[in-house]
Amino acid sequence: MKLYKILVDGKSCHGGDLKWSLPNGKPGKWHEVKDVEMCKSGLHLTSKRFNWYTWGCEVYEAETQGKLEWQGDKCVARKVRLIKKVKHPKWWTDCEGWVATLKNISWMKPDGNPNKEWKLFETRDAVWDAARDAARAAARAAVWDAARAAVWDAAVDAAWDAARDAVWDAALYTRGIYICNGLPLAEKHKTHIKKRMEVWQKGYGLYCDINGVLYVYKKI
Repeated sequence: MKLYKILVDGKSCHGGDLKWSLPNGKPGKWHEVKDVEMCKSGLHLTSKRFNWYTWGCEVYEAETQGKLEWQGDKCVARKVRLIKKVKHPKWWTDCEGWVATLKNISWMKPDGNPNKEWKLFETRDAVWDAARDAARAAARAAVWDAARAAVWDAAVDAAWDAARDAVWDAALYTRGIYICNGLPLAEKHKTHIKKRMEVWQKGYGLYCDINGVLYVYKKI
């Protein structure tokens, strides 16, 4: 069974401050600890790397010495070294490329050319600018849990509604178009996802979807 370590900037992305020795044409150096206890101490690995993926991560195949303690798809060991870097699958690199484009969206700045099929209305909402800034923060934070956390810190309650919606549709697009690529997802669902995201890409806000009709808003 292959074992993997998921790292961000050379450190575990799920806890711990160990700076791992990375392979470079040959395996990295051995790391060894004294105490081993699941989720508390020791060197943790997984047999199912996709379950532990996080944004900006790198994946390494690992080798252990000594007894392993298991809990589900993760194990803890006393002595570990990294053997080689594992290439990300195409669907993940496509996700990364898509998320990188989010910073270029003119959030909450309408392009003046709304789609004819939208139901468009205007708002004088005083927190529009805060919502725009929060949505930008969401884009920088890469659409998932980190994105929602960034929005929460950046936005007042009213602005949060718009920013939260932007995050949701960006995440929906990421999952539906890239992560689920190759799965039996009907084309009509993919089309609907793309139409929702197009609202934000054109600088408008999406209020709701009723029977396939998108209700869209902009600032007066």
